[in-house]
Amino acid sequence: RALAPELSSDGFEECLAVNHLGHFLLTNLLADLLEADGGGQLVVTASSVHDPDSPGGNVGGKGGATLGDLSGLGVQLDGEEGGTLATMADGSTEYNGSKVYQDSKLANILFGRRALTEFSGRKISVRMFNPGFIPSSGLFRAPKKDNWFTATAFTVFAGLAGFAVPVETGGARLAYMATAPEEEVPSGSYFSAEVGSRAFMKEDGFDDASVSIEASDNDLAARLWLKSLEIVGL
Repeated sequence: RALAPELSSDGFEECLAVNHLGHFLLTNLLADLLEADGGGQLVVTASSVHDPDSPGGNVGGKGGATLGDLSGLGVQLDGEEGGTLATMADGSTEYNGSKVYQDSKLANILFGRRALTEFSGRKISVRMFNPGFIPSSGLFRAPKKDNWFTATAFTVFAGLAGFAVPVETGGARLAYMATAPEEEVPSGSYFSAEVGSRAFMKEDGFDDASVSIEASDNDLAARLWLKSLEIVGL
């Protein structure tokens, strides 16, 4: 089991830096272009594992995703005090690769929900979706780095049990979210499908879904947005 996180070039914990902070910065930098020529879509790739009650949502994660008070988000860990600082968004100093991935997916949904408010009145549609549980992809890298044997065994089990889906299903869902008309996928939607389903269109069962209690916390979403602005220097 990995005892310390990989770091981004800025010295931040790598998973949240890549999955949340990088996308947050890019979205804000491209907002004017997204709005140009009649408007565009902001598609946020989340995951069902943002919810501790979902399949995979509590695998190796010590209770599943929670961002707590955000005190550990954006802490620079490349200095001399790196070993004594928070490695997790909730302020914990004990690193957990599975939970940090789950946390990053929770951050994705909170970001998308807050973007609805921040981009209100602009020609930017915000859509969030769960591509399906795809442990065979490179996006499952944090849990694999944390505990390769457990993550690999779980990947095999997920395939045999039928609740994992192939990469192609996730890609088809992404394409659908990016191109479906507004009346079919309204701004603010979070789409998902039944566990193991390979549906990728609304008519087939890829449709509106609920998010976790913490992902519905508007105050947390606002605080995450403000803290992320501060971290990325906007």
